[in-house]
This record gives sequence, C-alpha cells and structure tokens, in this order.
Amino acid sequence: MGTGSKTEILFRSCTRHACKKRKFESPGNCTQSVPSNAQPILAAPPTQPSSDRDQTSPAGKFTLGLLAMALLWVGPILACGSFQPRPTPTREIPVSAPHVETPVPDQPPPTAAPTATPSPTETPVPPPTPTIVVRNPLTIGEPARITVVGGLNVREQPTVTSPAVTLLAQGKRITVLEGPVSSDGYIWWKVDDNQGTVGWVAGGQGLEDWISPQVGDARPVDRPPAIGDQVIVTLNGELTVRALPGVSGSVVARARTNETFTVVAGPQAADGYFWYQIRSDDGQVEGWAADGTEGERWLSPLE
Repeated sequence: MGTGSKTEILFRSCTRHACKKRKFESPGNCTQSVPSNAQPILAAPPTQPSSDRDQTSPAGKFTLGLLAMALLWVGPILACGSFQPRPTPTREIPVSAPHVETPVPDQPPPTAAPTATPSPTETPVPPPTPTIVVRNPLTIGEPARITVVGGLNVREQPTVTSPAVTLLAQGKRITVLEGPVSSDGYIWWKVDDNQGTVGWVAGGQGLEDWISPQVGDARPVDRPPAIGDQVIVTLNGELTVRALPGVSGSVVARARTNETFTVVAGPQAADGYFWYQIRSDDGQVEGWAADGTEGERWLSPLE
C-alpha cells in the first residue's frame, strides 16, 4: 500500500440475519464507483500536511493498517459470536437404578394371645331314680306264675295305653326277661310265655302280687292246648276220646278227671268244637278229644 494510493477495504460484518458489505477507502480519487447507499463505518483521517506524513515510516503505516483491519474483523465477531455452529445439546435420558430388595430382618413369630380359661360349667345332676319297692321281687331269667284271677294282658310297652298282644290266664307259667319298671301306678315286667309271645305285664300295684316267683308243681292253665303240651282232663266226669275229630267218630276210650295225656296234633274244628289228638303216657290210649266249650275247659295244659 503506497502513499496517496487509493485503498478499498471490503469486509463482511455479521448481524442477526445477514452480513453487510462495508467499504473503506482512503481519500483521493477512486477509480471504482461506490454505491450511493454504502456508508463507511470508519472514515479516513483528515489529510495531514506532507510534513506530518513524512514523519511516519512505511513500516509504521503498515502496522497501523493491520491493526485497523484486525479491529474491523474482531469487532463483529465479538458482537455476533463465532461463526462455528453451536453444538446441539444432548438430552440425557434418566436411567432408573436397578431395584434392590431391602432385606427384611427376621421377625419373631407372633405370640398367640393367651386363651382365657373358660369358667367351669356346672353340669346339672339328674334327680336320682326312685327305688322301686317290690314286696315279692322276681328274678331275671327265672320262671314265675300268673296268680291274679282273670289273668294278665301282655302289652308291647310298659304302659296301660300300649296295645295288648294276648291274655295270660291265671296259673300260666312264664319266664321273666326284664324289670321292674314303674309306670301308670303299676310295676311292670317283661316276660316270655314260652309259646312265642313276649311283652310287658303288670305285676301289681304294690299292695298285692299278680305274679309269683313261687312256681311250685305243674298245675292246669286256662288256655288252649298246643302241640307238645302235657294236658290234664279238667272235665268233671269222663271225656270221650274218638278215632276221628267230630261227634260222629267212633269212641276209642273215655278219660277220667285228672288223667294226663300229651298233645300230638290239632286243633281241628268240627261240630262246634276244637279237637286235639292226645296220647296217654303208656301209649295205650290215642285219639281225638274236644278241649271244651265257651267258659269251660275240658283239656287244660299243665305248667
């Protein structure tokens, strides 16, 4: 750059949207036209007298020029910042820390609450069973005899409201199974009549005995005979023994009062009677005889 020569400095200054061309030129004639709208930022210093210019050396002028150019370049850079692109900020994604189970300290087992001891409950004591007083008690498993006149009803249960099964005649020999039981004002015994009937009979009301443990000798009983029974003639007189059941049968023999026989067959109904085949103990008499009429027994079993 010589003295008096025209110097034009072109640079770009950075603004927020664009860079503008700026021109600086030294005083003097300019061979190139400058646009009318171009405005220099730094004006050239006024022309010094030749004596003053002569005092500055060419090296000093060159240094001043470089300094001016550096200021012109550094100023916009300082104002607008560096031309290097700004780094895009990286968004860090938070990473959850791995789940770590916190150890649970061993807990002692829960202590069960003490169970309250229940207060003892008083158990009601049933009233004592009254002792049944029997003047002439019977023995279980032993024989006994019906002693009441007219006999006794055999019932299913020890009560007067229970159905009657059969009637045991006076003198009937029985076997005692259970008892005594007090009910309805009577003393009851469970008995077996030894002919397949089992039930309850009243033994009395406490003042008298209707059943006696004193069996004694065999005696006639007012009931129909059964096969195998030993019977006695209770007819006052002679009982006709016939070859066949019925009044038309031929007479085999005539049995006297208190004569005993064994029943081997029967009964057979004929001519208004029930007939039984009887045999004497010595086997000499055997035939059919009527057991009696209503209200009168001609052949009575012995018990």
